[in-house]
Amino acid sequence: MSQESAAEDLTPVSPDNRTMNLFQYIPLWWAAVIVVQSMAVAFFAIYPQGQLNLLQVIVASLIGSVILGILFCLNGFPGFEEGIPFAVQTRSAFGVRGSIIPNYLRAVPAIVYLGIGNWIGALAINTITTTLWNFGDVRVYFVLFALLNVALAWSGIDSIAWFDTLSALVIVVLLAYTAYVVLTTQSIPTEPVAYEGSWGLPFVGFIAAVGGQLITAALNISDITRHLDTSRGTVNLAVGNILGLVPAYLFMLLVGLLFSVTTGITNPVEAIMAVALNAALGAAMLLFAILAQISTNLVNNLLPPTHVFQDSLGVTWKQGLVITTVLSFISFPWLLFSSALFSTFIQFYSAFLGPIVGILLADYWITRNRDTDIESLYDRTASSKFWFVRGFSVTGIVSLLAGVAVSLPVLDLSWVIGLPTAFVTYAILSKAELNSYVTESVLEDGTEPLKSN
Repeated sequence: MSQESAAEDLTPVSPDNRTMNLFQYIPLWWAAVIVVQSMAVAFFAIYPQGQLNLLQVIVASLIGSVILGILFCLNGFPGFEEGIPFAVQTRSAFGVRGSIIPNYLRAVPAIVYLGIGNWIGALAINTITTTLWNFGDVRVYFVLFALLNVALAWSGIDSIAWFDTLSALVIVVLLAYTAYVVLTTQSIPTEPVAYEGSWGLPFVGFIAAVGGQLITAALNISDITRHLDTSRGTVNLAVGNILGLVPAYLFMLLVGLLFSVTTGITNPVEAIMAVALNAALGAAMLLFAILAQISTNLVNNLLPPTHVFQDSLGVTWKQGLVITTVLSFISFPWLLFSSALFSTFIQFYSAFLGPIVGILLADYWITRNRDTDIESLYDRTASSKFWFVRGFSVTGIVSLLAGVAVSLPVLDLSWVIGLPTAFVTYAILSKAELNSYVTESVLEDGTEPLKSN
C-alpha cells in the first residue's frame, strides 16, 4: 500500500507505511491542541463569572489534561496496533451499519468547530488588515481562510503532519510571548485569587469542561495513531500522547485563564489586541491565532468528518474535504462563539461523545481483550462477525443511550458521568451476549448467522 493511499482512504496502514515518527507526532499535537477556543474555556468558570478561584481553575485544568492524556493513549491503541481509522474502529462495538451513529455524532461537533476555527482565523486576519492598513472584510476572509485549510489538507495526513510540525514551534513561541506581554503590562485582580470558590460540583464541572473541549480528539485519536511509527512499540504511543497533549493543552488553558482574568474579554482576538502595546505588536501576536486555528482545524476538525463521509457516502478524501468545509459555512459560528452558548455546546456534545469513548474502551480492552478481527471489520455483509442484529449492535446502542441518559440531566458533569456508565453497561451487556439474545428473539426466518457480543 502506498503512503498516498494510506493517507486518503480507510484501509489499514501497515507498520511499513507509517509516515510519522515520534518527533513529528509530539509537535503535531502541540499545534493541534493550542487553539484559541481553549482561551474561552476558563472564562465562565473563574470568579466573578463562575464559582472557582484561580487555584481551583489551575488544579482542575491539570487534572482534566492528565485524564485526557490517558484517554488518548488507551483509545489510540486500535489505530496504533492495527492501523485502522476511527470510522472503522466503531464497527466493532456498534456494528458495520450501526457505526454510522457514533461516526456522525463525532462529525457534527467537528464541523461546528471547523466553522468556529475559520471564523476566528478570519477575525484575526480582519483585525490585522483593518488595524494596519484600514481595510478588510471578515466574510471574504472567512471563505479564503477555509479554502486555505482545504488546500493544506488536500494531500492527506502527510501534508497535515508537515504543516503542524513546522508551525508548532512558531505557535508556542508566539503564545509564550503574548503571555509575557500580559504578565508585564497587566495586573492580576485580587478577587479571583481571594475568592473562596468551591472544590465540589463546580470544580468537577470545570474538569468536565476541560475534558469536553478535547473529548472529540480522544474519540478519533486512531485517525492519527495509525500513522505513528511502531519501531519502539507502545512507548511511542504513550510518550507521544502524554508529552504531545498534556503540557501543550495545560499551557493553552493557563494562558487563556491569564487573558480572561486580566482583560475580562471573552473574545480571544479582542483580548489579544487589548493587551498589545501597539498595533504592529498586536498584529504579530494575532499571527498565533491564525496558525493555531489552521493547525487545529487540520487534525481535529477536517480529518474526522472527512473519514466519516468516506465511510458513509463512499466519496474520496478530497470530496470529503469539500463537503466538510461547505457544511462548516452553515454552522453559524459567529453566533455560537464568544457567548455562554459555547460552554453549553461543549457540555452537550460531550454527553454523547463521552459515552462513545467508554464503549470503545470497554469493547477493545474488556470484551475483545485487544483481539479484534480486522478482516471482518472491513466485511460489510451479513457474514461479518460484526453484523450483529441486521448490521447494528444492540449492546452498543443501549450502552450509548444509558450513558447519554445519565449525562444530559447533569449537563455540567456530562461525560464524567456518561463515560464510566457506558463503559460498565457495555461490558455487562457484552458478557450477557445481548446481541445474540436479540437476534434469536426478533428474526423471523432464523437464517441470519448469530453473532456474539
